[in-house]
Amino acid sequence: MNDDATLLRHYAEGRSEAAFTELVHRHLDLVYSAALRRTGGDSHRAADVAQLVFATLARDARKLSRHPLLPAWLHTATRNASLNLMISEQRRKARETEAAALATAEAGGVASADWERIKPLLDGAIDELPGPDREAVVLRFLERREFSEVGRALGLSADAARMRTARALERLRALLVRRGITSTAAALGAIVTNQSLTAAPAGLASSVVSLSIAGTGAFGLGAGLTSFMTTKTLAAAVVVGILAYGAGTYFERSGRPGADHRVAPEDAAKTREIAALHQSNRELQAELDRVDAANLQLNANLAELTASNAKLVAVKAATPTPAKNLSIGLTPRELKQTILNNLRQIDAARTQYKLELGGDPASVDVLVGDRGYIRRLSTVAGEDYSGLSLGAGQTLTVSTPDGTVVTYDPSGATTTPITDPPTDAERAQEMAQKVAPAVAQAVAAYRASNPGQDPPNPEALTPFFANPQDASAFAQARQAMAAAHSPSR
Repeated sequence: MNDDATLLRHYAEGRSEAAFTELVHRHLDLVYSAALRRTGGDSHRAADVAQLVFATLARDARKLSRHPLLPAWLHTATRNASLNLMISEQRRKARETEAAALATAEAGGVASADWERIKPLLDGAIDELPGPDREAVVLRFLERREFSEVGRALGLSADAARMRTARALERLRALLVRRGITSTAAALGAIVTNQSLTAAPAGLASSVVSLSIAGTGAFGLGAGLTSFMTTKTLAAAVVVGILAYGAGTYFERSGRPGADHRVAPEDAAKTREIAALHQSNRELQAELDRVDAANLQLNANLAELTASNAKLVAVKAATPTPAKNLSIGLTPRELKQTILNNLRQIDAARTQYKLELGGDPASVDVLVGDRGYIRRLSTVAGEDYSGLSLGAGQTLTVSTPDGTVVTYDPSGATTTPITDPPTDAERAQEMAQKVAPAVAQAVAAYRASNPGQDPPNPEALTPFFANPQDASAFAQARQAMAAAHSPSR
């Protein structure tokens, strides 16, 4: 299907009656329905308005082929034509309706909205919406298009079109509340969708096409309209046609410099107020668009962060966990003693296993764990117990990566002795470990007395120990460390 711009170009460049006829059939219900609402349900006047709108479309086809959204222009043009045809009566009806709405509200609240109360106020409220919101409302609720079609027309995704339409509907509801109509946005959308579009009378499309194409001037248009206009509206329509031909539409004339409008003071004030509201709505729409863009960027950043975390988790899972080395702070004697204790536990576990199950365990793994005989086997220096021979009574031997070998012989013949006297370095290390808590407290006391300063030398800590015994132990540990590292040893 050709889009509206293509059809308008075909008509403007080649006077294609088929292209213009397609446009009329495509949008006549929209224009007629809006005109019917604006003229208070007068079908004759609505037909007159539709004729004027499409006559303007035919005349300005070349210029309007560049318009981004024809249905929105048609809705605005219907407003202008209706105002030209019924401006006096429309003002009176609007004042009466607003007065009645205010009186009802003051009397104790307004009931839920219904179509008969919304109908005379709908198009005026749509006029006050910002351009993007007005386009969304016209496409979704007046032309009943799907969100995917609305999105394509507005250059948005279907989801973005849904959000834009929801915001526009909420603004329309707020404008109707000011006119005394209360309703939820959902109820308002349902009412407008189900009631707003009225089928144009049979034969009107043909008349619109023929008269729009035939009308090349104001008087030609006026003569053509006599074939279907009522006597009551003929004069007004001809005057409107002359004004439209000589000075453009009502909307165009209102913006032309130097025009003498003679607008009443209260109307000028309302116009300024509406203009200020439009500007505020445009700024709010721009801010909402920026928020939407920021949300999209945040979602993209979150997705990127999630992907990065997933990669880190995968790398961590694929990296083998190194064996824990708990030997830091242990002396060689303590290290050997810890490993020997592990071997004794393994020997006791394999003996119990053989007694209960009648055979030797296949590996150390079956002896360790929640269901084994040893709840937990701590590796202290990177030694590996998995290669042990677990036959009953066999000697158990393991070695650490740094060359320390520990053997446990159940018979006691070759068990590694742990009776070696400690070396000077081991003795100094043991003394330093014992006095370390007292030293930490003394350092904290020094810093408390000298804010922001550390002790300049070990002797400065002496007055800050909790008791003389700790100070003496600190001095002995220092002497032992010095002796262990003396070059003469």
